[in-house]
Amino acid sequence: MGKVYLVGAGSGDPELLTLKALRVLQQADVVLYDRLVNPLLLYHTKQGAKLFFCGKSPDRHAMRQEMIGERLVQEAEKNQVIVRLKGGDPGIFGRVAEEITQLEKAKIAYEVVPGITAASAASCYAGISLTDREASSHVTLSTAHRKTGALTEDDFASFVRHGTACFYMGMENLPHIVRKLLDGGISSEMHVAVISWGSYGRQKMIKSTLARIEREVAASDLRNPALILIGEVVARSNDVSWFMKLPLFGQRYLLVSKNPVDFDVITRFTGQGADVWFVQVGEKRDIRFDEITKRYLNEQSYPNLLFLEPDAKVLWEFQARGKKLHS
Repeated sequence: MGKVYLVGAGSGDPELLTLKALRVLQQADVVLYDRLVNPLLLYHTKQGAKLFFCGKSPDRHAMRQEMIGERLVQEAEKNQVIVRLKGGDPGIFGRVAEEITQLEKAKIAYEVVPGITAASAASCYAGISLTDREASSHVTLSTAHRKTGALTEDDFASFVRHGTACFYMGMENLPHIVRKLLDGGISSEMHVAVISWGSYGRQKMIKSTLARIEREVAASDLRNPALILIGEVVARSNDVSWFMKLPLFGQRYLLVSKNPVDFDVITRFTGQGADVWFVQVGEKRDIRFDEITKRYLNEQSYPNLLFLEPDAKVLWEFQARGKKLHS
């Protein structure tokens, strides 16, 4: 029998991956990765490792949850090292309990590797402290959905009193969350932050109040994935965070090279706040990433192309036409 690692990939910034997650990712024979995993992390895998996309969006699932568990068992029975790579932390709204149940039923060995969850990453990169000795003595992590898709009926107001409420996957239910808080006696002037793509260079944030947040979000281009933070800590934060002050924040670069990925180059950009994707071109490229790149560039746009070698541009144009990687 092989072994399965249920791994948290962290949130956005590729340097938020833990050392243990990096080690098992480098050892993996098979990786099943989610939509919210930064796909740059897949470049840490060894040549020949099989990469399977099983991402979920609100209107489309590449692989149903039950099928993911079955695939984990099937691959482990081949005496392989399997990594189930999840965005954030696998134990926080990552459905890890369902996968553990299937693995234990099949008597498959496994480990869980924690990761940095969205609440921690997004709040820190937005300059918001989740706790504050004067304003927040507790933090509640909540999802607006159950397995059936029905909205939870928790006492949302209690999450906010003397604390901070963090709502995952709540964009489409923002009106209901606001209404429940107002009905529960929370002031309409309570401060709210909605953070999209937290800790990526494409991070966007709206800070407002319960009275105005719906209207301001509706008028913006904020999209899922987004985290909703509600509490006095939002009011106590600066409008511009340390991350937003970095010199390349908001810039988006497509790095094109004929050589394998160099993470020192990647982090030279992301460490200055940029959002990047890397493409290797030429006959010696890792062809596993052709399909990953095509899917990723259909979802994300990178207006700034940087060719890391003089002849990389010619190879990119030839490859892009043949594979239809960009328009």
